[in-house]
Amino acid sequence: MLDRAFDDPDIAPHVDPDRIMAAGFSYGGWTALSAGGLRGDLGGFAIYCKLALRPDNQAISTFCQDLARAKVDIPALSAEAWAASYADHRITHVAAIDPGLTWGLDATHTTDLVSHVTLVGLGKDSDRLMAADFDASGFAALLPDADILHLSPAFHFSALPLCKPNAAVILEEEGDDPVCTDPVGTDRAALHSVIVDKLATDLAL
Repeated sequence: MLDRAFDDPDIAPHVDPDRIMAAGFSYGGWTALSAGGLRGDLGGFAIYCKLALRPDNQAISTFCQDLARAKVDIPALSAEAWAASYADHRITHVAAIDPGLTWGLDATHTTDLVSHVTLVGLGKDSDRLMAADFDASGFAALLPDADILHLSPAFHFSALPLCKPNAAVILEEEGDDPVCTDPVGTDRAALHSVIVDKLATDLAL
């Protein structure tokens, strides 16, 4: 995407190479962090899922539960691929909204991460999705200079677009993910505005 932007004669003149942000939500939050220089740790993540999963395949982490039901053998995955660098050195800022996969990391994994990082956490207590809880995982503590924004009432899916009337009921009837179910008092539009304003401020827009 950046290659195309820099190669496009209509876009390139408007690109400020000192203000290029990788931003993402959930797994996309990890992608943004990875593009900014963060490295993964398969062993650490495997331990997290092992501890989060009970013998009956019920888990305090729904993500680990989903992997178990899909019969994904986490330790058998490529540790080399997880630990590889996927950094794009043109990126100067990272914004990760409820990023996944931040468990099992230590300071060695953040060495090459850009210094301008914003973490946005959605929800608190029982409304906090464990798989994306960068406080509980210890990831936030690895980034003492990061800007951290906690928003509530909210849930992980509150970062997604506004839902149509009755969408939550329809999804429940279909047995689909509760992407339109927010905690009482949640204002998605207001949350989106806060996030957009924060990212704009980070880039001095």
